[in-house]
Amino acid sequence: MEEKQSKADLLALRGGLRGRFRRVFDGMENAFEVLLDQLEHPLSPADRAGMAQLVRDMQTQLLGARRLGDQASDAATAAVLHSTCVPRPIDLLSQLGEICDILREEAARYDLPFTIELQTAGQSVLPTVGDAALLNGLMTNLISNTLSADPGACITLHCEPGLFCYRDNGPGLPPDAKALLTDGCWSARLLYAGGLGLPLIAAYTKAMGWSLAVGPGPGTELRFTLPPAPLLDDLMLESPMERMAERQTRRLALRRELAVLRAQELL
Repeated sequence: MEEKQSKADLLALRGGLRGRFRRVFDGMENAFEVLLDQLEHPLSPADRAGMAQLVRDMQTQLLGARRLGDQASDAATAAVLHSTCVPRPIDLLSQLGEICDILREEAARYDLPFTIELQTAGQSVLPTVGDAALLNGLMTNLISNTLSADPGACITLHCEPGLFCYRDNGPGLPPDAKALLTDGCWSARLLYAGGLGLPLIAAYTKAMGWSLAVGPGPGTELRFTLPPAPLLDDLMLESPMERMAERQTRRLALRRELAVLRAQELL
């Protein structure tokens, strides 16, 4: 089983990284060639407007490359992530509530049409074990997949003892994407597409000691079974400075993800 997982991780690096970086840098190379060609000739107002659009396109590509670099570093360590990460006690409800607040603020700030709701089943806390950085990676990839398919999606985060469920009202996962998430099986289509989001979702889940199942939908429904909860007294393990740094990191990660999606919508 471990050998099968290692092969799946290597395929993620080969298909995901090469495909995604190739598209990003091919686009930037083409834009630079056009820009340099225009600079060699006198510029009319129309040419200047075209160059301004090229610069904006290149900025979008650079933003995407920076985001892809973050994903690449996680993908490169996916095979050993579960053995190097030491999950710690967390209150998942407070973490997810913070993520929802940030996303709502960004949606209002840029007039984005998606919505996100946190359902708590009457709970005020949901103690489990996890890792803030891995949870950020998990949620940014889930949000990115959803909003790439439907920028106006309705996202629901449902929590109850021992379970976290991510749902959206989009088209749902195709069969090969479900197989990749649950069994690590790559299809030719997914290898060609070069996506990193799905294998990273699986890697983050495994590293935190959670388990993942794909629900029936409608839309996408991912069910994360959570490890046994630690004692509530053990949840307060971070200093105020650590929590503040975590919140800032989380805000930047989510803001960057939404910025890439906004830029892609404008192209």
